[in-house]
Amino acid sequence: MLLTLPAALCLHAPAARAEAPMPSLLARRLRAEGVGLAAARVLADGRVELAADGRSGLDAQPLSAELQALQIGSLTKTFTALLLADAVLQRKLRLDDPVEDLLGQRLRDRDGLPLRLVDVATHRSGLPRLPANLAPASEADPYAGYGEAALLEALARWQPVRGRAQAFEYSNLGFGLLGWLVARALGRPLDLLLRERVLQPLRADEHLPLAQGHDAAGRPVPAWRFDEAMAGAGALALSAAQLARVAQAWLGHVAHPLGGAMQLALQVHSELGPAPGVRMGLGWMRVDAAGMPMATHDGGTGGFSSSLWLNLRDRRGALVLANAQVGVNDLARHLLDERQPLRDPAAERQAQQALAQRPAVAMGAAALAALSGVYAATPDFQITVRARGTQLFAQATGQGEIELFAAAPRRFFARVAPLEVVFDGESGRAPRLVLQQGGRETPFARLADASDDARRLDAAAVAVLAGVYALNADFKLTLRVDGSRLFARATGQGEFELFARDARRWFARVTPLEVRFDGEAGAPAALTLSQAGRDTRFVRE
Repeated sequence: MLLTLPAALCLHAPAARAEAPMPSLLARRLRAEGVGLAAARVLADGRVELAADGRSGLDAQPLSAELQALQIGSLTKTFTALLLADAVLQRKLRLDDPVEDLLGQRLRDRDGLPLRLVDVATHRSGLPRLPANLAPASEADPYAGYGEAALLEALARWQPVRGRAQAFEYSNLGFGLLGWLVARALGRPLDLLLRERVLQPLRADEHLPLAQGHDAAGRPVPAWRFDEAMAGAGALALSAAQLARVAQAWLGHVAHPLGGAMQLALQVHSELGPAPGVRMGLGWMRVDAAGMPMATHDGGTGGFSSSLWLNLRDRRGALVLANAQVGVNDLARHLLDERQPLRDPAAERQAQQALAQRPAVAMGAAALAALSGVYAATPDFQITVRARGTQLFAQATGQGEIELFAAAPRRFFARVAPLEVVFDGESGRAPRLVLQQGGRETPFARLADASDDARRLDAAAVAVLAGVYALNADFKLTLRVDGSRLFARATGQGEFELFARDARRWFARVTPLEVRFDGEAGAPAALTLSQAGRDTRFVRE
């Protein structure tokens, strides 16, 4: 859930072996949620245990661990990164190669430094989660038809907001680009590279029928389709048995020509992760719990979910695939170590219903505005709090924005997850907040606020600036006014506040940029966005 620290941080020291029987675990979960589950466990001696089950009473064929493929979603990223590591060992690519050299067009960070392959492969490039020009014909198939031309256009129009290697920001766009670049450098389509270099040597390349996917409520939904421009982010579909063969290779139990590349991919290449304690290999999230080195990744599409965990010291692994959009991370962790807790979907539903009905206290706009700001637990994990009139929103690093509701003037709760946010002080600017979730309290200190030096303008002078300003048909900057405050949102990106140097010059606090409006008074015909040494002109619609 949004604002949560990853479950990986809750790991206990693993047992020598998880003894929980898979069939009973799957059956128990399916009584509570989902349609079908397929699971595998790789034991310390290299043997594989398989299990699959389907929920009774639903019009669905029984799921097979060996004879049906399921979309693994973002788990594909570990395969894409593996091909990069292999190309590096073949000396066809280097991790510090500038992306722009392979791309054929400039791609640099806010400070003018070129993005490197390693920045993309560790989610620290600054590229956004999704391309700004992703406009699917159907929300049920969001990547269909998004091809090379759209990818190149999105990259050409991207405006960087930070330097490379400064922060973790999970990016499907980045891994779509990475897969496209590796395929281009090696002169082979990405799907053929994956089949020839990874799946065929492991005897995991058999073409299997794709299981029917379902949404969280169990309704059938179409499988997602990927063109090569985004295939590296999530296109693979495998059976549980096939993915288990790949896991055996990652754990060193089977001979494989990519053994060296797998070792390179599993190494820590970035200390920046989605939360404290999580570092990045190439594609992999690395967690060391009680001295136990672990590698993990989850995945999901509109109708499928997946999770894979590897215990690198004991050479054990566990994975769970679902043909519905339901959480399976806890099941995979529990299969690896039976002491890891399992979710209680029924209790979660009850808690969600209680949250939805929890009464909120009405708060004035001025009181909420005093809470706005950026609060940091570490340099790499922050929460940005934004007030919009009488509503308060929070967004954690690499996650989506959620609304907070007041239980008291300085205590807020979310309705999408069981968490509370408590701000210090009784009034005025809050120097700190504490995130309370899962029995843990995590303090976040408020960062210096550049808005302190901003000019205060009257509401009439600000109101004339509101509107939609277009760079082109696909990339626009929408400005919204709330009283005397001005907010900006670029296509496909989050909203942020602008602060006035004077009536026509404004700056952002969350990233170094300046916006200059044409004219001296009245509604401007255009604006100029200055960022990273470049001026970009947007015309008012």
